[in-house]
Parts: sequence; C-alpha cells; structure tokens
Amino acid sequence: MQVHPKSRPIFSEIPLIGVLKKHFAEMDIDVDLSNNTNPFLGTLGNYPDLTQKSLKKHYWQVISSLNQPADYTPQKIDEIIDQHILFTVGSSEGIDLLLRSFAEPNKDTIAVTEPSFPAYEHWGKLHNLQIKRFKLKEENYNQLDVDDIIKENPKLVFLCNPNNPTATLLDTEIIDKLCRSLDGFVIVDEAYIEFSGISSAIYDLSRFNNLIVLRTLSKAWGLAGVRCGAVIAADPLVINTLRYIQIPFGFPTPSQELVANRCAFPQTMIASWEQIRQERVKLVKNLSNLSVVKKITPSDVNFFLMELNHFSTVMAFLNQHKIHVVSCDNEIANSIRVSIGTEKENQKFLKAMSLISDSLT
Repeated sequence: MQVHPKSRPIFSEIPLIGVLKKHFAEMDIDVDLSNNTNPFLGTLGNYPDLTQKSLKKHYWQVISSLNQPADYTPQKIDEIIDQHILFTVGSSEGIDLLLRSFAEPNKDTIAVTEPSFPAYEHWGKLHNLQIKRFKLKEENYNQLDVDDIIKENPKLVFLCNPNNPTATLLDTEIIDKLCRSLDGFVIVDEAYIEFSGISSAIYDLSRFNNLIVLRTLSKAWGLAGVRCGAVIAADPLVINTLRYIQIPFGFPTPSQELVANRCAFPQTMIASWEQIRQERVKLVKNLSNLSVVKKITPSDVNFFLMELNHFSTVMAFLNQHKIHVVSCDNEIANSIRVSIGTEKENQKFLKAMSLISDSLT
C-alpha cells in the first residue's frame, strides 16, 4: 500500500502489519484459518470489517446531500469514496493520526487558531511539535491573518469550522486561500457543521489536494457512545498513510451497525437539528434580558459563547445548583460555553441564571 510522499520518513521503514495486508489485498478467501479466534460463539467472534466500503458509501450519501452548493455537480470522488474516508475513534483519533503521520517531532510546525478546540495543541505538544497560534479576529471571531500563516508555512493547519468555543464560522475565503497557498495540509474540523446550515468543505475536496476534513458522529449524529469519527481526504494516499499506524479493529461491529442504521434512517436525526436551533433561539432570547449577561456571541451551532458580568459569582452559583458549563475565561475573559440541552435542562439553567441575576440587581 503506497503512502503519501509527505509522510514522515519513518514510514519508509514500516511494513503494513499482517492483518491489514490480508484485508486490503482483497484476497478471495473461502475458509479463513488465520485469526486464532473462537469460531463457536457467534458472529462477534469475528473481527470487525476493516474496509467498511458499504458503510463509507452510505455515510457519504448522507453528508454529501446536506446543504449542497447551488453549483455543485457530482465529482469523481463520489465513485471511489471508500478510498477517501477513514473511520476513526471519534475525531480525536483523526487529529492524533494526522500529527503522527505527517509532522516530524522536534522539527515540524503546526498552526492552530485561538481561541479554538484545545486538542490540536494538546496532541501537538505531546508529539514535540512546534505550535504557532494565530488569533481569530473581529467581533464574531471569523477573520485570520492568513498571510501570516502562509509566511510561517506550517506542515499542518487546523481550522475548527464552526469554531469551538465561539460557535462562529470562518470567512469562506480563508480556507480557499490557505489551500491554494500552502505546501502543507489544511485540516478543517467540522464537528458541528451539520447544525450550521452552511456548505461543507467536503464539496471542495476535488479542488484542493491538500484539503482534509474531520468529522464526528458524537455531536449532531447523536452517537457519542458509539465513538466514531471520520477523516475525509482529497488525496487517497493520506488515508493509506493513516492506516499504517491506526490500531486495527478500533471500530467495533456493534458500532458499525449503529452507524449504518443512522445512515439508513437519517430523518429523525435531521429533524432534531431544527429542534436544537429552536431551543437555542429561545434560550438566548431569554438570557439576553438578564443583568448578569454582558454579551452572547451569535451562534451557528448547538452551543453559544456568553460573556458574563460577575463571572466568579455566577459560576459559583451554577456549581452550587449542580449545573455545569464550560469556563472559557482563560481564552476569552469572563466567558462560558453553554450547550443546548433538553427543554427541561434549558429551563433549569435559565431559572438559575435568573435567580442569580435578580440577587445581584
């Protein structure tokens, strides 16, 4: 199996492990006596499907049908999509695999934005990579100094879009310009894209060979317990490379079956996204009237960023009432990230916020 020419030099010394050779050689096997497993205890005695060709096709059919650009036409990638997708243990494994495959420790640089999802920098540091941070600008955190990133010429750039924790969208030209200008990979983490209603970067895969999209089924798909994410790459050699170091059989058969069922019947899932949007609009409207709320950044997803007055007092009060939100105070002063819950959970949060607001007025 050929690896990507930009992969780390060590890949030239690593053979594909035996179990992978069997599965990806597409051998015609009638009786397989190579697994050393127990054949007498049912189908789970067999290893999970490693290629997942059918599942990848069905997953692609769902995500590529959402918010298609008006001028989109079917691409060649649609016909060979299984070569462009790697299912991972959540999107977090995808981040780790990309760093281990393409960034040389103690040498290469990766670029991250701030504020953003901390996992990129977390794993970058663990792999002894140089981290360059670039601030998101403007009131809605949707602008970047793209020329500064290009000047740095990092091996990988991580862009969270929609962004976590700001819940905002990058200006569309940013991704295009970086893909056109950089030698390295542009990785767009779309963990929350389904909530946003915008077109995904997957529709640009045929335009940019250095574009990689990360997805997760933990958020909008409601399958956090399944532990499934996806790396979707313009260049199939990226997927080949990741397979060399991905732990085999990390996507269990029961999880594959649950994902397949969600792909086959996505209507309830898609309807729930509108329900979440409605709950967000209602909650944000009611919170905006409270004295302890200084600002709520307009959100495109299933959470929102809220700047507080009396930050420490409000946080202590929420903790006292056993309500947990994410403090973003280290990145954005006096701010919290609030996820949209059920109507009952949202009302409990709103009631607590109203009580502390009234007591401080």
